[in-house]
Amino acid sequence: MAIRHFVRDLGAQLFWHLRISQPRRAAADRLTIVTFHRVLPDPNNSPLPHLAVTPAFLRGCLDFFADHYTCLTVSQATERFFSGDRPTRPLLAVTFDDGRKDGFLHALTALRASHVPATFYVPAGCVEDTKPLWHDALAWIVRRLKEQGATDAVRAEVPGLGEGDLAHAVVQQAKQLSEPDRDALIARLGSLAGSVNFPFWEQPMSWSELRQLAQEGHEIGSHSMSHTVLREELGADQHREVTESRHLLEENLNGSVTSFCFPTGEYDDATLRELNEAGYQNAVTTRPGPNDGEANRFELRRFDVQGPLNSNRRGELKRAVLAWRLSRLPGAPG
Repeated sequence: MAIRHFVRDLGAQLFWHLRISQPRRAAADRLTIVTFHRVLPDPNNSPLPHLAVTPAFLRGCLDFFADHYTCLTVSQATERFFSGDRPTRPLLAVTFDDGRKDGFLHALTALRASHVPATFYVPAGCVEDTKPLWHDALAWIVRRLKEQGATDAVRAEVPGLGEGDLAHAVVQQAKQLSEPDRDALIARLGSLAGSVNFPFWEQPMSWSELRQLAQEGHEIGSHSMSHTVLREELGADQHREVTESRHLLEENLNGSVTSFCFPTGEYDDATLRELNEAGYQNAVTTRPGPNDGEANRFELRRFDVQGPLNSNRRGELKRAVLAWRLSRLPGAPG
């Protein structure tokens, strides 16, 4: 591992000093979108720690973006990019998925300090709820069962799990289930686990907190109503999840909602039709990579910025590594 990281860092520094991976060159004529999920003082407090970064790491990323990119919300950046605008510092949009309380508690502070606007994607129908989203609840339940030494019980309920992180593997399997089957699985595993205490930061931001984000220049986009998987074959109510979520957000935020984020990154032709009919102007996926001038504005690519992939052993951001990863140059770390 140490040798691999050494080689990675050496290559990243070489590309940076040769200016090959620097954004003005590597990201010219591209729209770059990056995404974060959880922002926590200790990512290991999350049952899906690979989706969490520390506030300090986030601040480092935001400062890097502010130094080398023109940072805008997704809708602002998309409008400028597809209108032909190609500034010297390339266009970049920062996004946060799921609309959880940690975004308000930790991400907002870093955004203020770096003077970077962002787009927050919110499951509109969950705003007044106090429970985690279904995938987070499932991950917490699996983590609890693992602590109890009940991994065999989990594997019996969810056959076909591979190696690696158990909570992540179960969530991935659950994404392939219809909503009733998925909820039944969560109920069965929850019954096995007993009481699970969900942390405060797993709760959604309130309407007042979302309005404050908007007042400070950040964009609020729809992340559906319930964060269900948007595939007709799984029984998704596309109209409710896509169109009604927009209406609900606009009613409570007193502003226009023009950007959409596909929950779990999955969608089908029915989803795309509903997006157009609902009046959205853009949508982001979970597919990695930059966007060129031929990109579909309803299937925009994003880079998932994970802490361990872009940091040193102390958890500090390595700018050259992040730049290399965002460059998509040959040999860039995955």
